[in-house]
Amino acid sequence: MNFYTSNFNSDAVKHLISINILVYTATFIFSQYKIEYLLSLYHPLDDRFELYQIFTHMFVHSKRLFLHIIFNMLALFMFGGQMETLLGIKKFLIVYFLSGILASLLQLGFNTSILYYFVHTLDFSQAKKIFDYLNQEQRINLYSSIYSPMMGASGAVSGIVGAFARYFPEHKIFILPFPFPIAVRKALLIFIFGSFISAIFNFSPGVAHFAHIGGIISGYSIGNFFLKKRK
Repeated sequence: MNFYTSNFNSDAVKHLISINILVYTATFIFSQYKIEYLLSLYHPLDDRFELYQIFTHMFVHSKRLFLHIIFNMLALFMFGGQMETLLGIKKFLIVYFLSGILASLLQLGFNTSILYYFVHTLDFSQAKKIFDYLNQEQRINLYSSIYSPMMGASGAVSGIVGAFARYFPEHKIFILPFPFPIAVRKALLIFIFGSFISAIFNFSPGVAHFAHIGGIISGYSIGNFFLKKRK
């Protein structure tokens, strides 16, 4: 079975990819308006937070990292078409947007837990000692982990991949660093573990690891709900 033949005829997938590309292009053409900052999701404690950002952050990507939008749109194309054909447009969009929202909430929860640790667990003298111990790069990484706005379709796309894993758990895909294909469900478990470790030890500052984890779990759970309703 070819899982990708339906991708070229998937209306929702094509429109989502088109909107993401248009918004990404607009951030360069209309750079004076700083669209990426208006649409990105800030922490609710940040003065720049707006409720609409919970939705709009899924359509804006990093201008500094072109691969950000490339990987997201490629994954959406690879897995989205089959899921849209299987679920229908309405359910597909529910998986996509609900996963994106839940993913962002999980990431915000993680960021809040870090803030809580510094504010409530440590007294100011202890916090200052820890902060003074960090070098400038580590301080920037800590700041970006807590305060950097979230942007990108990663959570929503991860939800589609998670749903795909629920419907086609044994479908084989390639995942780095393995030189051979492995079942998608196993691949996602490896990815979740790697993302968790990266988040805890801050291996990739600025990456919303818990958004990826939350998206996968949300998509898998929603897909499971739809699958059970069909039986």
